[in-house]
Amino acid sequence: MVRNEKGSAIVAVFTIAIILNIALLAFHYSVKNTTKKSGIRKTKTSVLNIAEAGKEHLYGQVGWGMFKPKADTMVSAFSNKPFKNGSFSVACSANTTIDTIFVRSTGREREFASTIECIAALSPDITIPIPPIRGAITARSNIIIKGNIEVDGRDYDSSNVLIGPGLFGVSTCMSLSVEGSATVGGNSVAPVSKQSIESVFTTVAQESAPINGSFDSPEAFLGLPPGSLDQYKVSTLTTPFNGLVYLTDDYVGPVQFENSSGVLIVHNKFKTSELQITNGSFKGLIICDRMAKVNGDAQILGAVVTLCDGEVSTFGNGTAVIRYSSYVLSNLNKFCNNLKKKVSEVSWKEL
Repeated sequence: MVRNEKGSAIVAVFTIAIILNIALLAFHYSVKNTTKKSGIRKTKTSVLNIAEAGKEHLYGQVGWGMFKPKADTMVSAFSNKPFKNGSFSVACSANTTIDTIFVRSTGREREFASTIECIAALSPDITIPIPPIRGAITARSNIIIKGNIEVDGRDYDSSNVLIGPGLFGVSTCMSLSVEGSATVGGNSVAPVSKQSIESVFTTVAQESAPINGSFDSPEAFLGLPPGSLDQYKVSTLTTPFNGLVYLTDDYVGPVQFENSSGVLIVHNKFKTSELQITNGSFKGLIICDRMAKVNGDAQILGAVVTLCDGEVSTFGNGTAVIRYSSYVLSNLNKFCNNLKKKVSEVSWKEL
């Protein structure tokens, strides 16, 4: 009887041991399997996040103009660019008007990959309004036109072809002086010299124009919020340029435009910044505190604005030509290739 009890006890112990071992193996397998599945899920989430990061990186590049999408052509923007524990590859195309982009971004980590496709709309971060120009030159202060410069307020198209009567040659809140062989025209009247200007003076020029807050700053003149142009401030001017360029130096120039376009701003908080121009062609709008001199054969198509209150701005000593163009001023955004773009996502899907 005792032997049977001992045998039963031994069998029971072995049975329990076997059951425990099976339970431990099952637990180990379960933990291992759960850990593996958790790792896979984590990696799948990771590659999706990497794909998202690639897409966002592209949006930033497009926004600042560092990557330019091509119409109807899928172009690789990044290929296996390292990110965290993996990498991303991004390709992009655009519609014909390049105001909508189509993005495919793939994130990779080890043998895992995730691809997303997105559609985003592009729009200018700022839209430059049509400026309140009153003439080829619009000024707050006294203006001197001298040398052989031609200031023409008649309207020209972007190819420099006369198309309409236009505005004043010069409109200033103070006074205008025409000297030497300089000529001023506007409101259908061709540029005339000092000797002939008296009979048409009030047609080609405006003195004592109303003073308003538009001369307080470049933003005020353009009808934009204060500080909205700060992101376009630069320390040096490189020509040729085709964009919005904002310099705050006390003196800028002499500028040789070569073949430039856009909006050139030369302004500081004291409204004492001066601009000097010599050669080259420019299509667009120039806003400066004071024009120190136009001393060469520069060709300006659009308009010039001076903001300073009391100092005289001088246009002349060279053979420069300043002509008003309503088309150029109505399409300043088209002449500014560096305007930041706003990217708005309208569609997202994971493949």
